[in-house]
Amino acid sequence: MTGETIRDLLKPLIGKSGTIFMALSRTGQIGFATGPTKRLIGVEIRPDGLVRLERETGWAVIDPAEVVAVVWSDDTETSPGQFL
Repeated sequence: MTGETIRDLLKPLIGKSGTIFMALSRTGQIGFATGPTKRLIGVEIRPDGLVRLERETGWAVIDPAEVVAVVWSDDTETSPGQFL
C-alpha cells in the first residue's frame, strides 16, 4: 500500500472515536484505539516515505510497504466496522 493511500483512508478519521487496525505483511496486525482522550490528530507522510500517525497521547510510524489492509470500527456497539 502507498503512504498516500493510508493517509487518504485515515484523514477522515481524525477526531473520531473507534479502533484502527492495520494488517502487516510480515508481522501480523497492529491496532490502536481512538477516543475522547486518545484522538487521532494527524496523519502525514514523512520525507523518508514512512507514515506518521499522531494522537494526543503519542505517535506511531508505519512503513506503508508492509500494510496490506486497514480496518476502522467506530465505538458504537451496533457497528460492524468498515473495511477500508
